[in-house]
Amino acid sequence: MKIVFEGIVQGVGFRPTIYRIARGMCLKGYVLNKGSEVEVIIDRDKDKFIEEVKKNLPSIAKITSIKTFKDNRIFDDFQILHSEKGNRHSQVPPDVGICDECISELLDKKNKRYNFPFTNCTICGARYSLIKDVPYDRERTSMDKFPLCKSCQNEYVDPLNRRYHAQTISCPK
Repeated sequence: MKIVFEGIVQGVGFRPTIYRIARGMCLKGYVLNKGSEVEVIIDRDKDKFIEEVKKNLPSIAKITSIKTFKDNRIFDDFQILHSEKGNRHSQVPPDVGICDECISELLDKKNKRYNFPFTNCTICGARYSLIKDVPYDRERTSMDKFPLCKSCQNEYVDPLNRRYHAQTISCPK
C-alpha cells in the first residue's frame, strides 16, 4: 500500500515518526521525502497505520491530505530512503522555539552543546530560515557546508534519538 501525506510534513520530524510507528507495528516498506510530499509504502494495516500517524503527529506537523494507492512490492524491512524530486509546492514549517530537552542540554556544563546557540532537534529549531529548497534534507539547507561530526552522525542515524534524521543538527566541533 502506498500512502502519500501532504501538508507541513517536512522538517518537522515526520519521517522519523513514520519510521518508529512502522517499526513498532512490524511493517515492511519505506518512507521518503518526495518533493513537497512524504511517500510511505507499507505491506499491510493501512488504516491502523494512518490512525497511529495521526495520533503521534509531531507537534508542528500538519497533514492536509492523505492519498492511498495500491502497491504490491515486497520489502525485507522498513527504511528511510533518500529523498526524490517531485511536486515542489511545499508548506515550509516555521522556525520553532527551543524545546525543554534542548534547553537542558544548553545549560548542562557536561554536555557537548553547553551554551551552543544552534542547539536543536526534530522537535525544535530553525526550519524556515535555513531551508533553501525541498525536499527538506541537509544538502538543501544553510547547514549544507557543515558536515556532521562523528557524535552528531551517531545521533542522526539512531532511530531512538530525538535527533534521528534532524537535518540541521550541529555542535561546536
